[in-house]
Amino acid sequence: MSQFKLEILTPEKRFFHGPVDCLTVETSEGQLGILAHHEPVVIGLQPANIRIKVDGQWKEAANGYGFVEVRPDRTVVLCETMEWPEEIILNRVQRIIEESNRKLRAEKSRIEYKINKAALARAFARMRLAKK
Repeated sequence: MSQFKLEILTPEKRFFHGPVDCLTVETSEGQLGILAHHEPVVIGLQPANIRIKVDGQWKEAANGYGFVEVRPDRTVVLCETMEWPEEIILNRVQRIIEESNRKLRAEKSRIEYKINKAALARAFARMRLAKK
């Protein structure tokens, strides 16, 4: 299988860099699988779990909102947050879920609702990954 260069960047660090076989991300349109020689595209990411296939082995990480840019020479993921399963602290995620649910019920404005909904989506993605 052909490989392509993948770089994943967050505001804090270079999360991943190297050749991969496949990348699967969650977009507002559904899942998108990217292989070598994929058509160039820029698409938004939803909070979910990103999957990276390296040398025939799948790795998963929890991601926040971001973008994927597929270029002829490489694919770049720019994301607000990205965590490997071992970096996720379940107690902290559970507190975030409880707090976001409480804030959603007390909805004060449309913007606050959207912010809390996004925090909740990211927290559930992190929890799913950490429990695998």
